[in-house]
Amino acid sequence: MKCEQSDLIEIACMKYFILRIETKTEVIEGKAKDIVYNEKRIQCLVIEQGSEEIIIELDAIKKLTALTQNPFFENIRFS
Repeated sequence: MKCEQSDLIEIACMKYFILRIETKTEVIEGKAKDIVYNEKRIQCLVIEQGSEEIIIELDAIKKLTALTQNPFFENIRFS
């Protein structure tokens, strides 16, 4: 992941953007909350979906779309 991409995810968390996250196996929508490390010391994005928190490894994300209108980004594609 590029530093610029990581910075944009941090902005999404600070401003609680609603995101659509596409991984290899699923699509998740929810409010960006935080970036944390899991028990394997892998960086993860914490998404709030209703009263539930979902933790997604950053390396698993293929595409991230901001559903909250903002001046920072609309889509981020990861390789």
